[in-house]
Formats: sequence, C-alpha cells, structure tokens
Amino acid sequence: MELFLLVLRNLLARPVRSLLTLLGVLVATASMVLFLSFGEGLRRALFQELSRVGPAIQVVPEGAEGFVFGGLPEISPETLKALERAGEALGVRAVVPTLFLTRGGFDPSTSFLFQGLPEGTPPDLLYPGLKAREGRLIPSEGGAVVGAKVAKRSGLTLGSLLRLSPRLALEVEGVLEETGGLADNLIFVPLRVLQEALGTENVTAVLVALSPGQKAEAVARALEEAVPGVKAQTTSEVMRFAERALRISDLVRFGISLVALVVGGLLVANTVMMSVYERVREFGVMRALGARRGFIFRLVLLEALLLALLGGAFGLGLGGAASYAINLYTLDQVGLALSAVTPRLGLFALGVALGLGLLAGLLPAYHASRIPVVEALGRV
Repeated sequence: MELFLLVLRNLLARPVRSLLTLLGVLVATASMVLFLSFGEGLRRALFQELSRVGPAIQVVPEGAEGFVFGGLPEISPETLKALERAGEALGVRAVVPTLFLTRGGFDPSTSFLFQGLPEGTPPDLLYPGLKAREGRLIPSEGGAVVGAKVAKRSGLTLGSLLRLSPRLALEVEGVLEETGGLADNLIFVPLRVLQEALGTENVTAVLVALSPGQKAEAVARALEEAVPGVKAQTTSEVMRFAERALRISDLVRFGISLVALVVGGLLVANTVMMSVYERVREFGVMRALGARRGFIFRLVLLEALLLALLGGAFGLGLGGAASYAINLYTLDQVGLALSAVTPRLGLFALGVALGLGLLAGLLPAYHASRIPVVEALGRV
C-alpha cells in the first residue's frame, strides 16, 4: 500500500504529463476495443441468424464456401434437377432453390436485398416463425413480401411498387412481423422474377430441409456423391467457415489498432523515462537511506503499469460507449447489433494495456535501479 501511494504521489506531481500519457493509452485502447468489437458483434449476429435458418444444408457450386448472399448464380437447371432427384431418393423434406439480388446503394434506406423462392414456397420454410403482419405470407407471381425492418426503413406498405428493372416491377402484397432476425431485412419475391431480371436460369444455392431423424452430415455427403460439381454444406460447416473468416478479419483489425497501441506505449515509456531522469537525485537519496535496487525497480515499473491500467480501463469504457452508439444506429437501420464488447474482449484489452505498460516501463525501471548512489547524489 505504501508503495502504491508513493507511485500515485509521483504521478500526481506531474499532472499534465501524466494526463496526456493517460489520454494516449486511452485512445489507443478505445480504438482497439472498437475495431475488435465488430468481430465480436458479427460473430454473435451470424451465429444467431444461422441458428434460425430452417434448412440444415445449403448446396453451392464446388469451390464456393460460406454464405450464399453474395454468390453468383452458378447452379444450372440440370444440376438443380439432379439435386431434386437425389433429395427425393434420400427422403429429404424439401429441396428449395434460391437466388439473391441486391439493389440500391450503401445507404440502408435505399438498399434492398431480394431473395427469390419458387412459386408457392412459404418464407417460413427457410426462416421458421415468420408470420404476416399485413397481407399475405407467400408472394404471388407479380408480388413481393417484405420484412418488417425494410418496410419501416423504406416506407413500404401494401400496394407499394418495387422496381427491379425498367421492365420489371413488383407490388408489395405482404408485410412480415418483426422477428429480430435476418428476415426482417429481406424482400421475398418469386424466383422466376429474379432470374428474368438477371437474365439467367441459374440459382445461387439450393437449400435442403431434412426429414425428422436424418443426419445433416450424412445427407450432405450423399448429395455430393450423387451430384458432381457441388458442395453441400451443413450449418456447422458454415459456422466453422464464418469463424475462420472472422478470425482473419480480427487479426487485420488488431494489426491496424497496433499502430495506435505502439504510439501509446511510446508515450508511457517517454513519460516514465523523463520522470526517472528528473528524479535521479531522489533515487540517490533513497538508495543512501537503504532502499534496495529492487524497490527502485518496482517503484518505476509500477508507475508505468498504473498509467497503462488506468488508460486501458478508461479506453475500454470509451470503446464500449462507442460500440453502444454504433449498435443504436445499426439496430435502427438493419435490425442487427453489429458491435459487441464481450467479457473476453474486455479482458484482452486490459491485458494488452498492461503488457504495453510492462514493456514501456522495463527499461526506465532498470535504468533507475542501476544509477550509482554517489553519481546520483552529485546531481544538482
């Protein structure tokens, strides 16, 4: 306790320098927390969404992996028929071809994500629990059913027109109840309409719903064996792919924030080194009165650690506040919380801040503990 009070007194003796150093660590930690919080938020949102998707298998072209939203329509009608025959032979519940199309800009209010489904296929086959708040649940040949968020965001009501191309327009026939999931941001339309808009007969992916008692892994491998040129992914495989992709993006974001962390570490090292230089005589007096080298070493090192810990704690708080503000916006716009400050992220941030303080304080502490007593007392 006595050592801690001494450390605190030394830092408060130079308040402006200590405050500026604290701010440097705070900004560095906050930026790291904010960058990495996107990975945590996306991980949580994706896994929640995948757990809500009905079909346990998605079939994509061989070589493709992960989610189908941005994929090109590469599955031909012949491949689709082969998959339907294989699915029927395996006794699966449903084989649903689907196609995605994005229209609009970067602004969520002008961006639309269409999902095409075969005529008569209810959206709740893919997203269990969907219910129509207004109108119908299954779109007719020239109609569309919109999710709750996209309807609110873009002011869509029954009878509104959605134009896919100069020749193709769909009338909103139903608005879904809000579920808090991905379906809130989708517009369900007939598959044929999207194929006509894109000028293709292909589809992006084929979703396979299993019958009770069937094992996803076994059915997926059987489909791949029966239909060459496709890859059947189970939900767990998609999750593993998502985890790998998020880890890579985490490393990229951590690399970017590392620049700010290095600057913060240099600030701590500079502050502590300047403090050591100004207190050489003080250290000499302490040594002359019987203080050991280890005591001087710990004293200086604790100053660096305390600065780093305080900066890390306040930076964690600032990063959490920024993450909360971002989620308020994304929840309002797309219905998803894309940022999350999880306990493991908080512990990691504090660990990095402490490591930073430790590295920044080792050299000044070693230097302070090795100052000869006679030389130190001779300083003016």
